[in-house]
This record gives sequence, C-alpha cells and structure tokens, in this order.
Amino acid sequence: MRTIQFGSIYHMPWLEYRHALPDGRVCLRLQTGRGEFSRVAARVTSNYAAPDYFKAADEYEMTVAYRDEWHDFYEVIFSPRDLRIKYLFVLQSDELTFKLDATGLKAGADAEEDVSQAFAFAYAYPAEPMPEWARGCVGYQIFPDRFRREPAPGDTEPVEPWTSDRVQNQYRFGGNLRGILKAVPYLRDLGVKMIYTTPLFLSDSSHRYNTFDYFKIDPLLGTEDDLRALCDELHKNDMRIVLDGVFNHSGLQFAPFVDAMEKGEASPYYGWFCFDKKMPYGYHTFGDWRYMPKLNLRNGDCAQYFLSVGRYWLEKCHVDGWRLDVSPEVWPDFWRQFRKMMRQVNPDSLMVAECWDDSREWLTVGDMFDSTMHYVLSRNIWSRFCRHDISTAQFDCALNRAAMLYPQRTQEVLWTFLDSHDTQRLRTRAGGDLRMLHAASFFQFTYLGSPIIYYGDELGMEGGEDPDCRRPMQWDQVEGNVTRTHYQKLASLRARLPALRTGRFRSHAAMENGLYAFLRETDAQQLLCVVNTGLEPVSVRLELPRGMAGMAAVHDHYSGRSLAVTDGAVQVSLKVGEGLILE
Repeated sequence: MRTIQFGSIYHMPWLEYRHALPDGRVCLRLQTGRGEFSRVAARVTSNYAAPDYFKAADEYEMTVAYRDEWHDFYEVIFSPRDLRIKYLFVLQSDELTFKLDATGLKAGADAEEDVSQAFAFAYAYPAEPMPEWARGCVGYQIFPDRFRREPAPGDTEPVEPWTSDRVQNQYRFGGNLRGILKAVPYLRDLGVKMIYTTPLFLSDSSHRYNTFDYFKIDPLLGTEDDLRALCDELHKNDMRIVLDGVFNHSGLQFAPFVDAMEKGEASPYYGWFCFDKKMPYGYHTFGDWRYMPKLNLRNGDCAQYFLSVGRYWLEKCHVDGWRLDVSPEVWPDFWRQFRKMMRQVNPDSLMVAECWDDSREWLTVGDMFDSTMHYVLSRNIWSRFCRHDISTAQFDCALNRAAMLYPQRTQEVLWTFLDSHDTQRLRTRAGGDLRMLHAASFFQFTYLGSPIIYYGDELGMEGGEDPDCRRPMQWDQVEGNVTRTHYQKLASLRARLPALRTGRFRSHAAMENGLYAFLRETDAQQLLCVVNTGLEPVSVRLELPRGMAGMAAVHDHYSGRSLAVTDGAVQVSLKVGEGLILE
C-alpha cells in the first residue's frame, strides 16, 4: 500500500493550472505527491450538458509532465466539445480511488457527481497568440555606451578611451547608435534575431536609467533619425528591436520633476511623483538612490504622458517592443493600458517585464506582459554551472518547477539569460572557467524560452558586479574566437530545429556525475539534449527515450557525428563544457 500525502494534492482553476491555448485546446494540470498515484484522469463535461452532465462526460488520461523532489505535476491537453467547461479529477493509487472537485477530495469516484461542485472554466476563450517572431528567438542585449563607437562628423564631446578601465556610471565611453548599425552584419552572422538595448534617452549617466527627456535620444548616442535607420536596417535583415522603458522613476532633471520641486503642491506635476515628508529626500525613489525619483502612474495625467512615450517610439521608429524596468513596482493598471496601446499600434509587438521573481501575477492572465526576464531560471543556472552548490538532481527539480510556472505559450517567449548589465558575467561567476560558459550557454540554447546573449559573452568576456559587468566590448577578440564559434553553432541549430524553439520540455536523466539529459519535443520532432554540467569529464551508458531506443544510430546535431544504439542506449563521452543534441 502506497502512502498518500493528501496535502500535496492541489489544483487551482486559474493561471498555469487551467488555461486555454491559442489553437482552442485546453490545458489542465494537477499536483500530487511524487509517485503516489498509478492513474490520474480529468473528467470533463459542459455546464449546459443537462440532464446527464458527468454521465456523458469525456475522460482524459493525464501524464506526469513535470516532477520535483516532492511532487508530480500531471497534465492533459484536449479539445473540448463545449467551451463552457465543468471538470473534476479521478485519482487511483493501488486499489484506492479518489475524486477531486471544487469542494475537496473524496473517497471513491463512482458516486453521482454534482455539476455545481465541479471546477469551472466558464468560457475557454482561446489565448492570444504570441508574436511569431518572438517564439524561441535568439536575442542580444546591448548596453549602448559600451558596445560600439562609430564617430560622426563633428563629434566633439570628450569620452573615455575604449581601453579605459573606469567603468563607473559617471564615465561615458561614447558607444552609439551608428556603432550598433555598423555591427548589424556581425549580429546577423552570430545568429541574432532580436536586439534589446538598455535606455537610449537623454541622461547624464552611462546607464541612462535616470531619464531627463523621454522624447529625445541622448545626443551622445545620436539622433531619432539614427534610431530609425537602425530599426529599418534590422528589419531588412529579418531582425527585431526592443527598447528599454524606464517608467517607474525618472532623473532629477526630468522637467515635470524640476517643476514639482520648485513649486511644490502648486505644480501641476506634483501628483506625478510620490512625495512623502517621512522619506529621507522628501520623496520615494527607486531603491535608495536620490537621483531616481519614483513616478506615480496612478495619476491619470502621468499615465497618459508615458502612454504617449511608448506610442511615440513604436510609431515614429517602428520599434518592435518594450522591456519595462522595475515592472512589479509600477501601478498594475498602467501596464494594462500600456498593453492595449501597444496592441493597437503594432499587434505583433512584444511587452517584457523586468521582474526578478515569480512573474505569474504579471504574465499568465494575458492582460499585461507577454514575457519576463527569467531570473528564476538564471539563479538555478548560476547554482549548478558556477557554484556547483546544487546537485544535478536538484537542478532538474528546479527546472521542472520553472517549467510548471507558466503555460507553454509563455515559456516560449521568456527571456532566458546567463547574465546582464545588472549581474556578474557568468564566466566571472564561474571563477573564470570558460568551459562553464560553454556548458551553461549550451543549456541556455537548448532549454525553453528565448536565449538572450549579453554583449561580449560570445567572446568570453568577464566582468564582476555592476558596474564592472559593463566593460567595453572587446572587438579585438572577435577573429578566431572559439566561444563565438560555439554561440554561432548554437544559434544556427536553434534556427534549424523547431523543437529547440517551441518544443515541450521533459526531463530524461540527471546523473550524479553531472550528466543531464532532457527532451525537447514537438508533434513532429523529438530531440534529446545532453550536457555535462560538472567539472570532470563523463563517460556513461545513457538509455534513450521511446522513439529513439529502437534506432540503429542517433545523430548529434552539434558535432555532426552519429552514435551507435545498442539495446536502446548509447555510450556518451563528454568533456567539461560539452553537450549533444541527439535525433
């Protein structure tokens, strides 16, 4: 007799546990204790299927999609006969059978079901599809001041020498939009399909998160015409661009803030900010930084101003999306208004949150963001590939929890990254070990989401905590760079193999020696991705999944070699930092 942890059985008729897909199918998920049930099924009827209701219900077998240390997460995807759905779950463990409905867990499943006690999906409207270009695309983050400088005639402003080590925020190196434009062939050759730039607007810092004028490109970067030329060139090369919108706070020289400070409550802009005499500076700020006063987006006039900012750059330069800074600290209804505006201007645009934690509040309902910067995943990558303070099995459980957080359509557009302008570079975090950068990037490009390269990672650049992670791009390290070749190959494979872009994720093997294997699957393609996450070479016999086990050989897309299959398994030998993509 199996022990059943009844407190582990959980379903929420909302968010990731119950949602519709863009194609009209419905996904139901259920959490149970790990390994406690031999069969789980969803019993589905219509709220209008009188008088029979559940007597005429459809029953769908559920399978374990994800699993962590303590839980199984069951899933079923089906096409409902009626979009007005009532449902419950049937669970079997040995000879015991249980039923879970909205009133709780009950022994037995044969009794008459009361439709009023079932879980409800009142009307399963198909979800809005994500922009097709954003699904699994390869992105590239640029910190403009430090990426590339292409002087224009008449440039006179003094800037730091490109080789300077003074990377603090007050030092400006003069990277500009003309430089990014010049680098488009380099980015195209790398396999990049979308670039994201940190703020471009008028400011006195190198990071420009303290914006002075949201309608003016910082002259050190160039002009509005330069941005338009960059957008046009990217689009000609089938690439997209996402700008950074800093609408949580402004800079001290933002004209409305200057007016509010001078006139106090007599200023028409006083309500645009969060003035509070109890605060050290007399107003709320981003973090504890005086030079970034917090905006009040609950104020209607303030909200309309920033909606016009977002609209302006979408319309005037045809940018493809916004990444929105400090998104969880902004009044949520503003994001709903912002999304409506974006969809009106460009239905194919992408709206990305900068949220460092669980982002379901902002993503899953579909009325705010499409995507987020997936720091939940990043922290587990750092733990396994850099510090090695979690085992391969613990890493696998963390990935399963991350995969369970959001619907598949959201997973496909999440921004996955190894580092950013706010964090140590991964190679530095790994003690300078280039092999770990290769291993982590292999995983990044084969896992769910949209892998974002932080400029220079493809060259093996290092950098400590902010601002050291913002060193100038090392253009002298491009030629013959093995790490760049590695990234090019990964991006090329992602473009060529649909399952890497939009396939489902399923765990396959997590071994003590550091070998980790997982599946990426679409209805038409099955790939087995294998990576050495450890600090020693591995050589092991790996059982293949159903669909590959009966083949004579499997092909590794990364190396181009074939591996013989013997009794449903292959012999895998990987050096530190290496991986395989088997089909």
